[in-house]
Amino acid sequence: MRKLNQQKIRWIIKEIDKGERTTYRIAKTMNITPQWTRELHRQFHITHQYPYPKKPGRKPKPITDTEKQIVLEIRKQHLLAAVTLEKILTEQGIHIGHNRIHQILKQGDIVKNEPHKQRRRTWIRYERRYSNSLWHADWFEEPHEQIILFEDDASRFITGYSVFTNANMENSNQVLNQAIQNYGTPKQMITDHGTQFTSLSRERAAQIHNRISSNNY
Repeated sequence: MRKLNQQKIRWIIKEIDKGERTTYRIAKTMNITPQWTRELHRQFHITHQYPYPKKPGRKPKPITDTEKQIVLEIRKQHLLAAVTLEKILTEQGIHIGHNRIHQILKQGDIVKNEPHKQRRRTWIRYERRYSNSLWHADWFEEPHEQIILFEDDASRFITGYSVFTNANMENSNQVLNQAIQNYGTPKQMITDHGTQFTSLSRERAAQIHNRISSNNY
């Protein structure tokens, strides 16, 4: 994932505000996740400042002496990995996560890091060779408006879009059906798994799945 600086953050926020690109497309250009792209935009409009926002998420609580004592004692009794020790403690009514247990064992030089398990995964960029092999779908907000876009991965062509007052499954279906009618059925689709895309009834989900699966590539 690409490291951002102030200039890149300014570009991301301006592009989202202009509304000419989908959040997914902006995120793909900057090689970051759509979730982080939205968070940068949200943080800017809360603080009205461009400095690099802190990454979302809670900071871990400091490990207490009591936790250390509990973990080291259970480790003496059971020479097991952190995940198994967590289960044993849970059965005793003590809740300490396996990550915290592992940190305590590391501090005590009882366990060591395994580099082959820490290798960073390669970022895979989706870039299909043929049109209609993959579509991206996303909702984004404008003042008093909700806009949905369907974009072909290979050509970057907008196959469907519309403006609504509400972002919901019914409106997603409406635009999707019209896009399929105009440009054919994509082999695959990628969304952010929001409720606007996943709140399908089983019957409706099966209909779309069958429609997409029936297309041959």
